[in-house]
Amino acid sequence: MAGDTRERLVRVARDLIHGSSFAQVSVEDICKEAGVHRGSLYHFFPSKERLGLAVLDANWAMMAALLDEAFGAEAPPLERIDRFVRGFGGMIALMRERMGSTPECPIGGLSAELSAKGDEPRAHATRILDAWAAYFSDALREARARGEVDPTVDPHESALRILAYLQGTALLAKAYDRPELVEHARDGVRALLAPSH
Repeated sequence: MAGDTRERLVRVARDLIHGSSFAQVSVEDICKEAGVHRGSLYHFFPSKERLGLAVLDANWAMMAALLDEAFGAEAPPLERIDRFVRGFGGMIALMRERMGSTPECPIGGLSAELSAKGDEPRAHATRILDAWAAYFSDALREARARGEVDPTVDPHESALRILAYLQGTALLAKAYDRPELVEHARDGVRALLAPSH
């Protein structure tokens, strides 16, 4: 029963935050939508920020499943990155269908908002972003060893550039309400891996 209430609070907070932003959603909004009293929320989460981190963790579980599916495939490393980009775009498109408008990235937007709340939320968010980037850097390290990217490509720095590019593309998709911008981001990601002369 208690676990159900906690899960419901996270699910409701997640839907409300994705529909607007962490800052715009109040504790009252969450409690009203979840059908619980403030005390119940604070029983599970000592602050709104802690609830936000629980939402971020739930979003990361969803994203990690998408990453595991794309990067666990028996495919060359750059194709695994392509698979993830398509899957990420598909996820944003499905969220748009469900919500009626294109949301921002469920990790990036919330990470940025929570990072402004202090050192602990920032460290939590950056651990998740680092874990995400590691999928790219591992694939790029393998691609470099196979001669599929320029030997001067730095896997870690390139992984951060890919992550930044995808976050920027997701932001544009939200602003223009065009999820297909993310689905078609493959060429842009590949361009980031070209040697700079």
